[in-house]
Amino acid sequence: MANANAPDDVDWNDAARMELEPDAIHESEDGYYFDCPECGSPATIENIIEKGRCNGYLNEQIESVGFDVENVSCSARLQLEMAYTSDPESET
Repeated sequence: MANANAPDDVDWNDAARMELEPDAIHESEDGYYFDCPECGSPATIENIIEKGRCNGYLNEQIESVGFDVENVSCSARLQLEMAYTSDPESET
């Protein structure tokens, strides 16, 4: 799945993937976020989709989260993907 905001030099086919469990998503006053798999800083869903980066890389603090993003070094490029399948219609 192509992301219009993703840089052209990233081969997403070779990217590491992880399956997210229900406890992987966190909620704050500013919305939902994940922990960046590289640096551990918050990665808001909005920043992942729009910029492909975590808040540590972007130096954007989330007020209600006790993580100081200043001086965080992160080179991770992030992308969310949703996979689905449909049950075939039953012929009854």
